[in-house]
Amino acid sequence: MVNGTDWESSAPRLLLIESQGRAAADTGFRRDAVTQVITGQSALLFLVQDGVVLAVPGSDADLDRFQKEGGVLAADSFSLAQHGLDTAGLRPELRVVGMDVVAGWILDPAVRVVWH
Repeated sequence: MVNGTDWESSAPRLLLIESQGRAAADTGFRRDAVTQVITGQSALLFLVQDGVVLAVPGSDADLDRFQKEGGVLAADSFSLAQHGLDTAGLRPELRVVGMDVVAGWILDPAVRVVWH
């Protein structure tokens, strides 16, 4: 669910949690997210902690492609505020959510969670 509505109706769904920012040497996680949506998997990539710096438009080519291919991108409202990005221009179609929403995703038995 994203803000109370299903992000996709198909199950199982994949929730990828990205806590690392642009400086992360391993961008394979984000490339894996692209692969998931290209192959038809319903995927939501949630940015949290240092990962919210990727919410800035043009910050990561893999995320550009992830969104273009139909992946859903969300970011933690608290982490955005902590990084001074809560009033910045953010990626189009980015969904800003609180941890209560994320907890609902994690507890949903139809959702598989991978944390980076």
